[in-house]
Amino acid sequence: MKVVVTSFGSDGDVNPLLAIAGALVRRNVDVTFVANPFYERRAQSTDSRFVGAGNFFDVFAALQSNPRYLRLGTGIAAIWRDLAEPSIRDIYPVVRDTVRDVGATAVVSHVLSYGGIWAAATTGVRNVVVTTTPSAWLSRHQPALFGNWRPPRALQGALTVALRGITNTVLRQALRRLAIKIGAPMGSNVVPTPDLNLGVWPEWFRPSAPDDPPRARMCGFVFDTVDAGQPLSGNVESFLAAGDAPVVAGFGSAASLHGADRYRAVANACATLGQRCVLIGPSADVVAPTPDVMVVPSAPYARMFPAASAIIHHGGFGTCAEALRAGKPSLVTPFAFDQFDTAARVDDAGLGRWLVGKAHDAGAIATALDSVLRSAQLKTAARAAAAKIAGAPDGAQRAAELIAAL
Repeated sequence: MKVVVTSFGSDGDVNPLLAIAGALVRRNVDVTFVANPFYERRAQSTDSRFVGAGNFFDVFAALQSNPRYLRLGTGIAAIWRDLAEPSIRDIYPVVRDTVRDVGATAVVSHVLSYGGIWAAATTGVRNVVVTTTPSAWLSRHQPALFGNWRPPRALQGALTVALRGITNTVLRQALRRLAIKIGAPMGSNVVPTPDLNLGVWPEWFRPSAPDDPPRARMCGFVFDTVDAGQPLSGNVESFLAAGDAPVVAGFGSAASLHGADRYRAVANACATLGQRCVLIGPSADVVAPTPDVMVVPSAPYARMFPAASAIIHHGGFGTCAEALRAGKPSLVTPFAFDQFDTAARVDDAGLGRWLVGKAHDAGAIATALDSVLRSAQLKTAARAAAAKIAGAPDGAQRAAELIAAL
């Protein structure tokens, strides 16, 4: 069996596709990973063949230099114009030609990698779409939140349906224009119906719904296998061994680039509570290290989170999954997009708290964090979630099984 896999974006978008590619390779599937050359080394770490599409583009440098990408409202349009659309233009012809060159029988694409989705339709091979956040399955029965406000359940469902209609209309118009430009297939449905819609979360976290996408299956959380294999640095190990379990704050690969005010607030909140803390992220260096505060530009969440007393994060779906796997309660402070929905689901499930609209307020963080640290109920629920994850089939392996079954 030969499969082409493609993705783009930040770690939360790319890492699940890399993990699934690696799981397919372990099943003796011949995998070719098509992406911008920026991702070459990471793709090769899965033992996949790599084919570059477009000129080298450092997505994180772009995200760091343009904070508008994380703004509500205008951020989505800017990401589409500057990042998504150029990627689709580059990816489509390369995936199309690669499928033909290697004789692939399926294309596995991130939900926003329309270049891969269109290439599968053009070449007539199986079309698998991987969705990396539950909020993208806009459902009236499992309504999503996209802001620091929680409306009544009925209104939340109505707003989700309205958003689905608006999104479909606007997105299809944009995709139709783009498809014409690049010569992609133009049928009655500008987005071909996949043979398999994979959601990378378990049923207990976001249950299935009657209005989910066609041929939807959930495979469970898919974790970053490269991150999990990285050791902690010696200075981090020494800090952890020098005292009580610290609060750990990490805002993912993209949001952490613009999290300076949040890192300051977390450090001040921890000082108020007499808690040690580890701040992870490029912009955390605005906080001066002390014997009780460690600041590092990066560290593997899979190693750091189990050592925490509690985890403060932004609600990025990959970060949330790592916090749940670690069995630690969370304080979630969303920046934008699907992160509000993730925060609400964590809060509703009793696995942590959603700090609504006060992410830069050290006093509010201290109050919320204190309630998280004191809650035996949250700690018990977090440990139970970790046990469920540990006892379930590996999400990437399950995804590979479902793809192979096609």
